[in-house]
Amino acid sequence: LSCEAKHAEDSRKGTRSMQSIQTPETVSKSAASGSSEPVESVSVVIVGGGPHALAALAALIGGDGKSPVRGTVAVIDPGSHFLDAWYGRFRALEIDRLRSPAYVHPSAFEPTALVEFAIRKGRTAELEAAPVAVQWMPTTDHRPEHADSSGASLLKALPSSALFRDFCASLEAELPHKWLRGTATRVARAGGGGGGGGSSFRVQYSAAGEPHELREVEAAALILATGPVGAWSIPPPFAPLLSAASSACGRVLHSEQLLTQGRGTLREEVARRSGGDGGPASVLVIGGGISAAQAALTASRAGHRVVLRSRRPLQSRPFDIAVGWLDVRHADRLRFEYLCLPPTRRLQAIRDATAGGSVPAPYLEELQRLAASPGSSLRIEVTA
Repeated sequence: LSCEAKHAEDSRKGTRSMQSIQTPETVSKSAASGSSEPVESVSVVIVGGGPHALAALAALIGGDGKSPVRGTVAVIDPGSHFLDAWYGRFRALEIDRLRSPAYVHPSAFEPTALVEFAIRKGRTAELEAAPVAVQWMPTTDHRPEHADSSGASLLKALPSSALFRDFCASLEAELPHKWLRGTATRVARAGGGGGGGGSSFRVQYSAAGEPHELREVEAAALILATGPVGAWSIPPPFAPLLSAASSACGRVLHSEQLLTQGRGTLREEVARRSGGDGGPASVLVIGGGISAAQAALTASRAGHRVVLRSRRPLQSRPFDIAVGWLDVRHADRLRFEYLCLPPTRRLQAIRDATAGGSVPAPYLEELQRLAASPGSSLRIEVTA
């Protein structure tokens, strides 16, 4: 859905501790339940609370609020509301603007919804023109009210984090659903006697704040909107220093720990790990993508001595993917070609489309300006 999907995205994003969930291909034929609670029945269960989950809910309910789904749609996520983990990442890395254009948002089938929200609220100043050199067309729906004072389409603009947050909150409030705060731990077919299994799904989850209390919900349909899961990318020499025993007081930090372990902002964490005396610390940031750039800028703005080291020169792109994927004249063809690939080749296709980490032009320009300043406390290094 969104270019942020792998940040705050990706945030590995919407739901935590999902590695234990079984996908539909490997789901059990029966569910051994340790729950003493009665099984709750709903029509649809969405596991995850990120932007993809909110988009799925919007698609199910429909733009007019008249849902084609009979019954309740339940959402299971550890957060207290949609995009809770996303906003935690934004706060931790002090991200004030999205990298996706304003028509990329969770309101399914309504590309102009975010821009119209900004117009209604008098907040179009929070839509900043994206630095894209080539001509591209986000939609064929051209309306004068969707243009800025220069005539440029606001649908191409980058929304502020605050505007996106408030828009999603308003969307969430409009869509009927039942929020089940907790972490999904198991998915199984319900009524699994016999060879084919049942026709519905049971999802077991631990309630937030009560990890040993297991509950179950049963639904005719299941949507996994958990974002990508997998191991963090950690250079081998640093892996032992990220163990549970050393991570709390050691000097090595993975940016994901700010989110998954509730450590506050990067600025606060660096201060804690450097002794908390308020003086400048030496900070080494390893990585060449947007998270590394955000971490380096945050540490530099806090007055620390920063080295940003990557395996290749930093590359700048306005979005995570090529503009063609966001151009209405090419996007359907590209998506069709992707869906025609066998599933075993799709992950590589995604990697090819993103071509490794990249940094938005404003971030790269600020990094280069700081690195070039006389007496600068920030350096950019490239090493194999």
